[in-house]
Amino acid sequence: MAEGTEKSEEGTRKPRPWEVESSERGKEFAMFTLRHDEARSPRTGEVHDFDLVESPDGVTVIAVTPDDQMVLVEQFRHPLRELFLETPSGVVDEGEPPLEAAARELREETGYEGSDARHVGTLVLNPSWQTTRVHVVVMRNARRVHPRDLDEGEDIRVRLVPRTEVVDLIRRGEITAAVAVSAVALFEWHARGGERAGA
Repeated sequence: MAEGTEKSEEGTRKPRPWEVESSERGKEFAMFTLRHDEARSPRTGEVHDFDLVESPDGVTVIAVTPDDQMVLVEQFRHPLRELFLETPSGVVDEGEPPLEAAARELREETGYEGSDARHVGTLVLNPSWQTTRVHVVVMRNARRVHPRDLDEGEDIRVRLVPRTEVVDLIRRGEITAAVAVSAVALFEWHARGGERAGA
């Protein structure tokens, strides 16, 4: 559908922002803070409760080697008690630009560095109850030049996968983490001219 031709089912107006009547921060944890808001619906005038999580923004890195392999990380994820194959990812420190955070996370988790870093998109992790945005950064010419610097809670294996095989791993259900799947999709769309096409 061409830009400007879409129609809403009701055919009236965009949803409007809800006015926040009160906001109270709750318990703070290492990676997130709970918050309770009361906000008024502009449609009905009713006040509703919202329980949400404030959490820092993150980055995920599509790192591609000179021979067109993607640098991935495999790690055990405690909540689901499974091994996951993912793109290198982490938290953006306060005041840290996403491109710098991406280079740091790639170096710490894999020992790799890359060049020509590009921000290709931002993923909203779960807008219904969480504030986190994840920046997707692509880095070319990735080479291992450093020892890894893992956090005490990390146990990571680095895997190099030919770029042409990564989408097949997603199709087969071997890569299922939403951030990794979305990051690969953004990367492939841009690589195929999606940016020029407005995708």
